[in-house]
Amino acid sequence: MKGGRKLGATRRPDEFCKKGNEEEAAMLRETYQSNPSVMAEALCHDSPLRPSAEQDFSKVHHSTTLTQWLDFLIDPRLVENINDDGIQQLIVLPLEKRPGANETLFEKHIDNLRHHLLSKRYGMDASNEMMRLAQERKLEKEEILRRKMKDKPKLETHLHSSTKFYNSTKSILTKLGECCLARYLTDDYRLIQSMLGGDEASKTDFAIAGLDPLDDAHPVIQKACVWGNEEQMQSCRDDLMSILMRRAKYLNESKEAALQLSMLSS
Repeated sequence: MKGGRKLGATRRPDEFCKKGNEEEAAMLRETYQSNPSVMAEALCHDSPLRPSAEQDFSKVHHSTTLTQWLDFLIDPRLVENINDDGIQQLIVLPLEKRPGANETLFEKHIDNLRHHLLSKRYGMDASNEMMRLAQERKLEKEEILRRKMKDKPKLETHLHSSTKFYNSTKSILTKLGECCLARYLTDDYRLIQSMLGGDEASKTDFAIAGLDPLDDAHPVIQKACVWGNEEQMQSCRDDLMSILMRRAKYLNESKEAALQLSMLSS
């Protein structure tokens, strides 16, 4: 729960709209034809539909932006209320499927974090044993669930609009929609750049002119990938960099980029 509304980020939108999300499901079907590009293009800065599209976007249960989630580390008025020993660490687990990869590294990041925290508290040997037992238990639960679902009658539901795009690195948006959505979320990308910190963040300057890290953000944000071993740290940074570079052409504010992007809406 955040901001007085329930969030559905932990649900699987690729399966179907769960009970309780009927209003959201109807809005996506009827206003945007279950087509994410229609909503994305409505968020263009010069779109007459932008005011209503912004309201509709906020109604999507898993649409909470990164800057909304972490406003307490970004808003200077909130940051100044954090004392020096208040927040020591921020850990980020990127959900990024790099081009050419078979899957995201998200679950690997979670396993690495679990191992990191357990080893710090209980030592390496105990951590390894707990991880082994947890994996065995996970497989047992998955098998039990598989058997239950096999015999469970299927309910008639509306498929979520993301179903046909699930687990794909190919863009699901039109070029214009992709550009408009990326620019609508510019502050989120600035936050991601801030998470890279130091020299890593400066590398994006060559590709994304005008995209600067957030000002006055809590310094712990720059250490979001500083956990685990060196391999894990680099994997985390690489995922964040990949997210930024995939949107570089849309976030670039140079005149050359603007001329190229102007052709998208023509």
